[in-house]
Amino acid sequence: MRSRFLSLLTLLPVLLAGQASAAVSVGATRVIYDSAAKEANLSVSNRGEDAPYLVQSWVSAYGTQTENSVEGFLVTPPLFRLDGNSENVLRILYTGSQSLPQDQESLFLMNVKAIPAMTQEQTAQNVLQIALKTSIKLFYRPAGLKGTLKEATANVAWHSNNGKLQVRNPSGFNLVVSELKVNDVATADIPDVIRPAEQRQLDVAAKPGDRITLSYIDEYGSTLVAPTAQVN
Repeated sequence: MRSRFLSLLTLLPVLLAGQASAAVSVGATRVIYDSAAKEANLSVSNRGEDAPYLVQSWVSAYGTQTENSVEGFLVTPPLFRLDGNSENVLRILYTGSQSLPQDQESLFLMNVKAIPAMTQEQTAQNVLQIALKTSIKLFYRPAGLKGTLKEATANVAWHSNNGKLQVRNPSGFNLVVSELKVNDVATADIPDVIRPAEQRQLDVAAKPGDRITLSYIDEYGSTLVAPTAQVN
């Protein structure tokens, strides 16, 4: 009996989180901030019937342990109440207080945290409240950036270095990797993102002449396949 009770306690946060995620959602899987525009927008929806949420939003650094907001970006409204069956639009503003490169993209995280509001009845009870955070990639794209993401994926260079696969991204675009195949066999060790001007060695066996198939995610969240490349 005790083990069943503990199992229910273990599952409770999962069940509550599932209910929260079904209610509050963001309207995109990534945000492309064109520096020529004054702002970027992201919709947040609450599809629950009558459950209000407190929504907090901010921009943080990508690839670090810290979730603190970064200088240079302002999200408005930063904190607001989102009632059931309603939607709001977040405005993401680049303030210019943080100097960003103008010849390549800069990558950040856009964070949206939904905290369920407590009713008066719940306040008087011992109720577990689950705050659910969604983080999506935010790409700051300079207006003068040359080329396209499609061209960038086609120009990725692949080399064999001591029997291991080495990748180099000569473009100014961040390449979000969905899948990587060597000779039509999917590899387990793939980078989440190949950053602009980055050269990285992967723990993947490769030799000159091997075929590389790179699947990547574009600006709209679709998965595309780059032209087949060859290892040099």
